[in-house]
Amino acid sequence: MWKKNESHQIVHYYWGEAKMQFVRESDSYTHWVMLAPEEGAFRYAIGQEEGEASFGQVVIVPPGITLWREVSSTALSFHFVEFKWTEEEVPRIAKTKAMPCGAVSIVDKQRLLSTYDYLKQASADKDLSAHYVFDLLLLCLNSMRAGEEELKPIDEVIRNVAAYIDENAAEPLKMETVAVRYGLSASQLTRRFQAAYQKGPLQYLTSVRIHNIKEMLIHTDYTIDTIAQLNGFQNGFYMCKVFTQQTNMNPSEFRKTHRV
Repeated sequence: MWKKNESHQIVHYYWGEAKMQFVRESDSYTHWVMLAPEEGAFRYAIGQEEGEASFGQVVIVPPGITLWREVSSTALSFHFVEFKWTEEEVPRIAKTKAMPCGAVSIVDKQRLLSTYDYLKQASADKDLSAHYVFDLLLLCLNSMRAGEEELKPIDEVIRNVAAYIDENAAEPLKMETVAVRYGLSASQLTRRFQAAYQKGPLQYLTSVRIHNIKEMLIHTDYTIDTIAQLNGFQNGFYMCKVFTQQTNMNPSEFRKTHRV
């Protein structure tokens, strides 16, 4: 955990939404940096490593190393975190293994999506942001199979539930039916899902749908009603209401803002 008496471990956090290009094509930083795309993609180079990162990957840059980057999609929405830590805060595995450098592919994408949601919500609170930044770092370490003991294991049944929700988010899912499918009561499902992902299953379903809706708004010419039907909503009016509540922007505005 980050030290509560040192509230400025997050040097800088920035949520960049619908950017057509980076302000600078290259930069180096005094502290560690994580650059995590949520929508869209970017090309990068760190030393001898070159590649393209999109959702599900986090690019980690050590202090003093130059990062070259270029937006490679129509638009890019990303999390940028510059952070520091003290020696005692470094995960135990980091003291005996090489820390990540370059792109890390995250195995647990359900948990990654939840972490992104909470990072945006907590952006004004450095102590709370630090908690989710640390969780993001541990997801990276875990995905490298280098520090699994550092993360609280995700309930295997609930992991399967989350995967089922991902695969069936376009359907009119009822959580009571999902609970029965996995041998749980509705209250057990909610409690165990909340413990694993810090949000209830219905909230998780909504976040998955919003993510999918954004992708369709950006990359297709489907009407609002068609997108609603493809994402488990009865009609476009209700989808617009939910989308606006979650993003503070209606779907038409989002499409206009995020497309060239």
